[in-house]
Amino acid sequence: MAVWQYLLIVVPEDSIDSNYECIFKNNKTEFLPETDVFWENFDGNIPSIISELDQIIPKANWGNETYLNWKGSGQNEEDNDACICLSDDKSKIESFQFRIDLRKASNITDVLQSILNLCKKNHFILIDLKGEIFQPNLEDIFKSIKASNATRFLNDPIQFFEDLSKKSSDETRA
Repeated sequence: MAVWQYLLIVVPEDSIDSNYECIFKNNKTEFLPETDVFWENFDGNIPSIISELDQIIPKANWGNETYLNWKGSGQNEEDNDACICLSDDKSKIESFQFRIDLRKASNITDVLQSILNLCKKNHFILIDLKGEIFQPNLEDIFKSIKASNATRFLNDPIQFFEDLSKKSSDETRA
């Protein structure tokens, strides 16, 4: 993940229940928790979702039939990407996430807004890296975008790395 990308995890809205707390909020690892449990009861039109993503971000030249990837052009500051992992029989989504390149305003107004529209249409909600849940509305996730490491880096890259270095040395002393 590039430092200028903002990541959101997509899950069906009706899958969020009491399990959410133990899956996301109590995750003590450095990795994102598995989200396949959120997709167990999803019966939406997977080919339609894939087709719509194809219209938003170009399909990447890697992956396979169950690990689908999309990738924008990093050279044009359009380093947006998405990934959907399907079950072996391709009948279920196991995970869905995307990253938006915050270096260019059109990535937010065009790409992010288009993905949010896809999410609204399919009754999906979004989860950021801190485990906060958002409706697929730009206004709802804007606070998270502003507080993200990607925004901190873009606003002041030198300070971002100084803070990172300080945090690393503080952890070493502890």
